[in-house]
Amino acid sequence: MQRLVGAVGAVVVAAVVNVATGFLTDHRAATWWVSSVVLLVVGVLVQWWLPVVSQPSTIRRQTADDNRVGGSFVQRTDGPAEQEARRNDIAGGFSQSQDG
Repeated sequence: MQRLVGAVGAVVVAAVVNVATGFLTDHRAATWWVSSVVLLVVGVLVQWWLPVVSQPSTIRRQTADDNRVGGSFVQRTDGPAEQEARRNDIAGGFSQSQDG
């Protein structure tokens, strides 16, 4: 729906700019220049708003709880994720990483 409203808004702004351009070529008064700047700002705001698409949160979660490890422990994910490690007994090293 947001893309439809943005596309319609862009067409309306383009039509108004077209009409305003005709006026600007005939009337070089300061009010026409001010109105063209306002139209330009509105057009820029519509184009900025158009590509913004809200995505549902798809962040994965990785937990490591209550583990007993005699060596090293590595927690690794591909891409963004929430990583948690609680109440672990680790004799060696512990590392967390996110790739991608």
